[in-house]
Amino acid sequence: MAKRPEPIIEEEELKENEEFISRDDIDIEVVVAEESNDVYVKFSGFNDDEDAEEYAQFLAETLPLLLFESTRLH
Repeated sequence: MAKRPEPIIEEEELKENEEFISRDDIDIEVVVAEESNDVYVKFSGFNDDEDAEEYAQFLAETLPLLLFESTRLH
């Protein structure tokens, strides 16, 4: 049986004023609290406290824009 070729993954070049906002090395878990109507999102897999703190600051600045200032395409 012939072996399928590996897919070619092209790295997208960013413009000078762009940066990636996602990380594929972070695990994400979403849970609903049992005693309240709160939703918690847990990000794990950081190398150290400093890396986690930097990402937390990034999320605090970026999440409101992503969640509340964007539209959904159908």
